[in-house]
Amino acid sequence: MDTGNHSAVSEFILLGLTDNPELQVIFFGVFLVIYIVSVTTNLGLIVLIQISPQLHTPMYFFLSHLAFIDFCFTSAVTPNMLVNFWHDVKSITFFACAVQVCCFITFVVCEVYVLSIMAYDRYVAICNPLLYVILMSRKLCVQMIAGTYIYGFTVGLVQNVVTFRLSFCDSNVVNHFYCDDVPLIALACSDTRVKELMLLIIAGFNFLFSLVIVVISYAFILRAILRIHSAEGRQKAFSTCASHLTSISIFYGTVIFMYLQPKSTHSLNRDKFASVLYVVVIPMLNPVIYTLRNQEVKYALKKIVEKLCLDDYYSERVLQRLYYRPICTSSMAKGNHSAVSGIILFGLTDNPELQVILFGIFLVVYLVSVMGNLGLIVLIQVSPQLHTPMYFFLSHLACVDFCFTSSVTPNMLINFWQEIKSITFYACAVQLCCFVTFVVSELYVLSIMAYDRYVAICNPLLYVILMPRKLCIRMITSTYIYGFSVGLVQAVSTFQLSFCGSNVVNHFYCDDVPLAALACSDTRVKELMLLIIAGFNTLFSLVIVAISYAFILRAILRLQSAEGRRKAFSTCASHLTSISIFYGTVIFMYLQPKSTHSLHTDKFASVFYVVVIPMLNPLIYSLRNQEVKNALKKIIERSCLAIK
Repeated sequence: MDTGNHSAVSEFILLGLTDNPELQVIFFGVFLVIYIVSVTTNLGLIVLIQISPQLHTPMYFFLSHLAFIDFCFTSAVTPNMLVNFWHDVKSITFFACAVQVCCFITFVVCEVYVLSIMAYDRYVAICNPLLYVILMSRKLCVQMIAGTYIYGFTVGLVQNVVTFRLSFCDSNVVNHFYCDDVPLIALACSDTRVKELMLLIIAGFNFLFSLVIVVISYAFILRAILRIHSAEGRQKAFSTCASHLTSISIFYGTVIFMYLQPKSTHSLNRDKFASVLYVVVIPMLNPVIYTLRNQEVKYALKKIVEKLCLDDYYSERVLQRLYYRPICTSSMAKGNHSAVSGIILFGLTDNPELQVILFGIFLVVYLVSVMGNLGLIVLIQVSPQLHTPMYFFLSHLACVDFCFTSSVTPNMLINFWQEIKSITFYACAVQLCCFVTFVVSELYVLSIMAYDRYVAICNPLLYVILMPRKLCIRMITSTYIYGFSVGLVQAVSTFQLSFCGSNVVNHFYCDDVPLAALACSDTRVKELMLLIIAGFNTLFSLVIVAISYAFILRAILRLQSAEGRRKAFSTCASHLTSISIFYGTVIFMYLQPKSTHSLHTDKFASVFYVVVIPMLNPLIYSLRNQEVKNALKKIIERSCLAIK
């Protein structure tokens, strides 16, 4: 970093958590979900505290800064880790590594002292409740937080400079998934005793000093609680500390494990997995702990949700008054007395800022979905090694997913930019028909794929005979015909109802349930029909899947070698993941009792169902399937060779 640094490396290679490709895919999925939850909950908690007047107290001021530190802390490491799961060579530049070390140490130190400040805040609130507002003034709170950030950054910068003044003249391979002091010191070819001593003193001081503040604060708190005569008073006083006690127990426990081990028993591999808890999991846990265990936060969140729902309700009423169409038009059938010529879709939200954000997110998801599904179809067509029944069905699953999401998503994306989200009466009927058709088709394609896996594993020698091309085509053709028949019947029965009142659909696409809610004629027959058909298709296809996998499981357990069992199970892993996601969402959406059914819940479940699942299937089958990955690799190599 200056003339004193004799480093002969310009970048570092991070070994990561594992070099196993299958584990990398699993870790990527798990850590991506955790990171999204972490970012959403921490930023959400900050926003909630800012907009809720009842949370404008010192305790929640410090909590908002804890959430901010957790967000910065995990964002300093996790995005780079997620990207590296897809790289064979997990490199990071010398200066990017230095910045990551500085940020990491800064936010670790900040978190340690914010937690100790919060312990002191609880001590003042419980031991001196009448003087709480005076003793914990806004000015003092700001000064304590500012002091924490300044001190944390100073420690991070000093430690960083000392680390990168060491000489790295041999290996540049860091045995970790991010740049941390300990594995970097292990690479140095210069004397590291001063650095190690400095690390021990500073880490030990910060840890012990902050822990002393916490222990002393809670000693006084405990004494004050024990002096309270009523059990209810003690319970109430203790409950204000429960969330904070949980957080410090998890955080300090991990710090002790990571940084205060004797050198003789220290293991970098053990550190790596402890760091996952420290860097990825804890920043997600803190906002969850403070939300679930804190009555005031839950109450504030409830008020915000109720306010949004109330705004949603009044917006819908306004739309109904503005866009109600009392003019009768031609109907789909003689018996249809519909008084609407068009449908107004309420959409997901009427907040302009949220609409822009959702448009961007869903556009990216839709493009990935289209490219993933069409790419998978093309790959299967051009790769001779994929010309088997399994991949024939997979190509049709991709086709169904593409058609499924394309029947809804483009119109939804356009509507984000429309003030009046209208759709014509007949376009709505077509959308409903397509939607039901492809839902039913997907159910049966997935069940056919389960049967295909049963034949392949239980009768491998007869697989080609039992699953000939002709039979595969017949099964897929029957699926499409049956799916279209169900879709047509459901669409006709829905639009035979009379819509003589409101034409505002509380959804972002035309679906049976919200349309039936608008009808001013008797919907009992339609509801019974919907329940029977949806229930039959879900249960019948699920029975095929369950029976197929029961036989598959029995066949796998009969295999003698562990390698054989692993190989047999790996051929089903992608399909099992897909059916779990799909059937779980179907059951949640369509098999709820009417008493607990909510259109608002349906809307957000439908986003996952209509937009996300069609994107996930090609990713699941590409990332978890070795044959697909090999075929894709061959195509890329052939293309690169052709370009050369």
